[in-house]
Amino acid sequence: MTTIIAPDSRHRLLTLLDRYSSLWVVVVVVSIFQVVVGTGLLHNPAIPAPTAVFASLYRGLFEGQHLLFLATLDTLGRLLLGYGVAVLFGAVLGILAGRHPDFASTVHPIVALWIPLPAIVTIPVLSLWLSADEAVIVLTVIFSGWIPVYLGALQGARSISAHQLWVMRAYGASEWRQVCKVIIPGAFVHMIPSLRVGMGYAWRAVIAAEIIVQHGRGIGITIFAAREFFDVPTMYAGVLMIAVLGLALDHLVFPAVERATIKRWGLLT
Repeated sequence: MTTIIAPDSRHRLLTLLDRYSSLWVVVVVVSIFQVVVGTGLLHNPAIPAPTAVFASLYRGLFEGQHLLFLATLDTLGRLLLGYGVAVLFGAVLGILAGRHPDFASTVHPIVALWIPLPAIVTIPVLSLWLSADEAVIVLTVIFSGWIPVYLGALQGARSISAHQLWVMRAYGASEWRQVCKVIIPGAFVHMIPSLRVGMGYAWRAVIAAEIIVQHGRGIGITIFAAREFFDVPTMYAGVLMIAVLGLALDHLVFPAVERATIKRWGLLT
């Protein structure tokens, strides 16, 4: 007997496959890898089966002392603190540079020197200056994340036309009101892509800094400790956690911020 799929059902099926195409690719690749490793076609102690990695991830999050869960909370705390300061610092500096050419000329040489400098190379210097290892990790995140935000804020502030400010002045708006109602919203709308880039830099920096500094708990510390004890599934579980959190930030948090920002300042009806 031949099964005939109705046009509407076929359309919904194709839409579903298209919408979650990336997820299906991951599922297929992981399934193939599970078969290859599980059947012994690929036998390497450094390459565990996906089921072993998922089991280790589950245990670290929900069983025992919840070590991976607690490590994730500590890492996110450092990340959000450092990234928040980086956004504030980069945005203020970028807006000032965008609206005041003389200030931009002063800041530009520092920025030009900082751009090619990997933030991770500041860790040995910061470790000599500071006795608090936690501060070293957070400062590394700040140093890594502020440049993209600065460049986005600079471009956004420069995109604001003089006509917009003239209209505000004609209605008697103060300088502070012009900043709050025109300059900051105009700059922030253009900053959204740079915020994503800055988060990517900050995310990599916090993991690298945790591995190097080896202070307290954290995903980076968990990965390094698992490698030292050859707990390979836990090591890969930490890497998987980093990837999942990164995807969540990029596909859930930032799109929501973008929609709210554009709607809030009248660019979306």
